[in-house]
Amino acid sequence: MLVELFGSQTTVKCLLYLEALREGYPSEISKAFGISNTQVNRTLEKLEQADILVAQPKGRARVYSFNKRWLLFPELDALLAKVVRNMPIEDREKYFATRKRPRKKNKTL
Repeated sequence: MLVELFGSQTTVKCLLYLEALREGYPSEISKAFGISNTQVNRTLEKLEQADILVAQPKGRARVYSFNKRWLLFPELDALLAKVVRNMPIEDREKYFATRKRPRKKNKTL
């Protein structure tokens, strides 16, 4: 359904990831969905050039998030939020449950 609107499955997955977690690294997104890192980077750069996303450097990496000043951001945010809310819980946990803080030193896995 969204693929026809946005043009590619990678774009849809990147946007849904950013909607669910509000920001993300390209490597996190590629790992979550099993997509190549190059493909995710190209998609995120394309969305950044269209002013839909903004990137901020964190160390040697770039963290992407939505550009809240973009003209159509409220509508896009509402659409993506509705899609994320209506996803099966198993899919939300599978794709969007990532660890954001470091593991305690010497803790067993």
